[in-house]
Amino acid sequence: MTGKDDATEAQLRAIFGHMDPVPQLLEDAARAAYTWRTVDVELAELMRDSAEQQEEAGLLVRGAHGPRQLSFESPRLAIELEVTETGPRERRLEGQLLPPAEATVTIERPGEDGVTVQADDLGRFVLDGLRAGLVRVHVALRGAQIAIPWTTI
Repeated sequence: MTGKDDATEAQLRAIFGHMDPVPQLLEDAARAAYTWRTVDVELAELMRDSAEQQEEAGLLVRGAHGPRQLSFESPRLAIELEVTETGPRERRLEGQLLPPAEATVTIERPGEDGVTVQADDLGRFVLDGLRAGLVRVHVALRGAQIAIPWTTI
């Protein structure tokens, strides 16, 4: 399309959006249906969170803490994560898949497109510059799809 076509399309969308908007109920139903696209994903269970263990042991003190270690397990795969603060609202996520294997790893955020990286043949992956907040790691591995529960990093 040319710039003129884009402008015309934008104008038509604005007119139709004003004259015949999509009903909110229909929009909500479409969003709910979209979440079913991953209904067959196997959910990995949180087995260990170093932040919770430190809190339980009374080890939380003021000042910087080391990286947070998270371990998730499903019948097919274990996912080890290390979350490091690289700034006030920025995180580095390093991961390891066990047993080691190449896989596609996607970091999902509510309402946003995911960021995808490839785990190497040793099952390792790294994502730098992640914004702190709620995320879910989704792994596509040899026809299987495994995800961790929504987790705050």
